[in-house]
Amino acid sequence: MKLSAFAVVHERGDASAVFDDPLVHCYSGKQLILTYVSRQALMDYFRVPGDSRVTLAQWKLVVDRNLDAFSRIIEAKYGRDDWDVHSAYGQSYPRLTVMLEDMRRSGEHFTIEVLKLDAGFRSRPG
Repeated sequence: MKLSAFAVVHERGDASAVFDDPLVHCYSGKQLILTYVSRQALMDYFRVPGDSRVTLAQWKLVVDRNLDAFSRIIEAKYGRDDWDVHSAYGQSYPRLTVMLEDMRRSGEHFTIEVLKLDAGFRSRPG
């Protein structure tokens, strides 16, 4: 079954702005599917220096800007049954995680331009 209604979850009261991963949800028919995009995968893919602070809200913007590409990765992983079960509040949902290897193997082109981070990574003349 084809997945639909892909959306980045922008409000998560229980999410840590420093440690949590961006969450994308979509549907297979009426079944909700949860997908976390690894923050470490994003840092590695975009070669963000480890001492740089990129917030969860900023990573959500990046994922949102690249949602078409991520949706194709999610569909492929879901189609291969490459997922676990997440249980919460008496419900169970398919749970996927997009890792660096998924991004690289996909052949998709991702952009981080929405953050314009490049300026923050360059040293300024004294």
